[in-house]
Amino acid sequence: MSRTTDTTWRRRLNALTLELLNGLSLFATLAIVALGLGITFGLMGVINLAHGEFIMVGAYVAFVVHEAGWSHWVSVPLAAGVLFVLGAVIEVILIRRIYRKPELTILATFGLSIVLRQLAELVFSKDFQSVPNPVPGATEALGVLFPTYRYILVAVALGTVVVTLLGFTRSKFGLVVRAIVADRDLAESAGIRTGVTNVLAFGLGAASAGVAGALVAPLGAVEPNLGLSYLPSAFLVVIVGGFSRLWGVLVGALVVAVVQTTLIHYYDAVWALIASLVLAVVMLQMRRSSVAGATA
Repeated sequence: MSRTTDTTWRRRLNALTLELLNGLSLFATLAIVALGLGITFGLMGVINLAHGEFIMVGAYVAFVVHEAGWSHWVSVPLAAGVLFVLGAVIEVILIRRIYRKPELTILATFGLSIVLRQLAELVFSKDFQSVPNPVPGATEALGVLFPTYRYILVAVALGTVVVTLLGFTRSKFGLVVRAIVADRDLAESAGIRTGVTNVLAFGLGAASAGVAGALVAPLGAVEPNLGLSYLPSAFLVVIVGGFSRLWGVLVGALVVAVVQTTLIHYYDAVWALIASLVLAVVMLQMRRSSVAGATA
């Protein structure tokens, strides 16, 4: 094999490795961004159009922590705590009044998203803010350099997702949540305190969005409309992964990440988005057909 051929294959291998690392980073980001929506939408049946704004609030928590001179890593648990409280308050004041009313849920959470954005503008202005990369530089892996922070993001994001999913699928609390979703009246007649459980579940969904916001804050500008860029991807992940299975967040994130990474590499971001939307529509149609076949 000539030196030229060897160099060509090495470049192709490095390019493939870089694409795999980019895909892994996108997969982890999509998973942590969609996790909270998987809880509130996929598990609780609440169509939360303010999920993107929860992510935005988490990003602003990271910004405030930076401005205070603290370590960026303080912002991750702090954002989780702030958003848990915010989510619990919103559930008590707003969400619990509109369970089983999807039209009102859409309208209410859409209005909530506008309110949160306006509050962010009042407090922080419309200006773009920045959160410095807490771990600058790159690390070499398999012959290519990749941002070190993205390795950490992948580890923290996937760790958070797995722990949360285990908590909702393997614990007594997760069993109670699924029982309430399946039949709220029967759960209440069995003595389950649905109000407390709903507060905790919605609060945890918001907390995971806060963690996502703190993690993605160093990746771009922090501004009031930040959440709008993440909300469509979060819904796509939940739709592709399935509504009734919380583990579907990982499946959906993996499928969407593979589709988008591949098409961005060979075409562009527009085709990647179109393909993701088509995939979501196909999955919805397939589930609709399977349900119709089962009830026929």
